Amino acid sequence: MNVYWNQRLEKLRKSERGAAAIEFALILPVLASILFGTIDFGRMMWFQEVLANATRVGARQATLFQAGNGQAAVQNVIANSLTAGGVPAAGLAVQVTGAGFALGQAGLPAFGQPVNVNAQVPFNFIVIDRLVPGVNNGRLTASVTMMME
Repeated sequence: MNVYWNQRLEKLRKSERGAAAIEFALILPVLASILFGTIDFGRMMWFQEVLANATRVGARQATLFQAGNGQAAVQNVIANSLTAGGVPAAGLAVQVTGAGFALGQAGLPAFGQPVNVNAQVPFNFIVIDRLVPGVNNGRLTASVTMMME
């Protein structure tokens, strides 16, 4: 009887049945973390690109001399561009500065002067902040400077 069990145990010891399932179970969390981390990072890059383009559109709006073209008009243009690009505009902060944005002498715009538009939008990682300690959610920023026309 002892010989039978020794042969049986030896056969099981040499068997590789189930090894692939165990290896897959061990490597799956690592692969999933890499995959979803890449998707999360790509999402951040997408938000940043849309924000940069929206800020450029807002700076273009700020350089044009039009009645009622102020901070609120520039912020609305940027918010509309963000929404069109698929980025939520909630929490958008816009600051327009520069000599060109203020009116010059006699109420005329200061043509040829720079206008700087800074825009910030909040961004939250979905996966990366849970996997990597020290990665904080924050704000994405973009800044564009153009000359008054």
